Amino acid sequence: MPRPSSESLRLAQGWRLALSETPPRGVAGQRLGRGTGASLEFQDRRTYAAGDDVRHLDWRAFARTDQLLVRQYREEVLPRVEILLDVSRSMAIEDAKAAAAVDIVALIATAARNESFQVVIALTGERPELVDLPRFEQHGAELSGHATWTDCAARTLALLRPGSMRVLVSDFLCPHSAAEVIRPVAAQGGSVALVQVLGGIDRDPPVGVALRLTDAEDETTRDLVLDRRTVQRYRERLARLENDLESECRRAGARFAAVDARTPLSDLCRDRLAPAGILAVA
Repeated sequence: MPRPSSESLRLAQGWRLALSETPPRGVAGQRLGRGTGASLEFQDRRTYAAGDDVRHLDWRAFARTDQLLVRQYREEVLPRVEILLDVSRSMAIEDAKAAAAVDIVALIATAARNESFQVVIALTGERPELVDLPRFEQHGAELSGHATWTDCAARTLALLRPGSMRVLVSDFLCPHSAAEVIRPVAAQGGSVALVQVLGGIDRDPPVGVALRLTDAEDETTRDLVLDRRTVQRYRERLARLENDLESECRRAGARFAAVDARTPLSDLCRDRLAPAGILAVA
């Protein structure tokens, strides 16, 4: 079961989450929303209505105008980031791929926590589970599920909060269109980002090798000789997949980054996640 590396937690100190349009304000856990609520920042007055909190009556205004007015304040909101990790077995086909996926989740989550975001990590799968960052740091995630993201999307999204910022980390190597992958997670989310994590075999399958391929989800097998033509066709399909994911993200107003698990984590932050608008230098 891969756990976040110390490097991912250290690197997070130098990055912040770039998905949020509103910078942090106030003490930890406080941000000002657009509505009215119970913060200390005065916003306006309005006529008293039955059921209003009498503690907010403006008695000075009543003395001047003989009207009961209620003081309104800016709404305090606790911004929430939901990081969804695909825990299907295809994410663990290589140790480096599994480690990169877990490190990316931990790094983004830690960077968000450092900015006083509420952070929730969703482990997708047949039985999706929400975990907090301390537990994820300690135990990591077991990447052994049989369901692809699209197969378990409805069950996972039912546990999430509409309007939250969302980051989905997966390899997206499933028999579904980019629209089927992205639209559910973007439908009720706020700012959305997708991070595609691919391993060395995903990127560069060996040529001239006879393999028995086992589907990581349903365990079906297929014997295949990876000649040059087969590998070339695979690379073309992979390129189309990445292009489709990026195009669908643009349509949905989401952000997309494809990362190679063989690349050092610091380079991934600088060269992939930051240019995609997912992270920014703290």
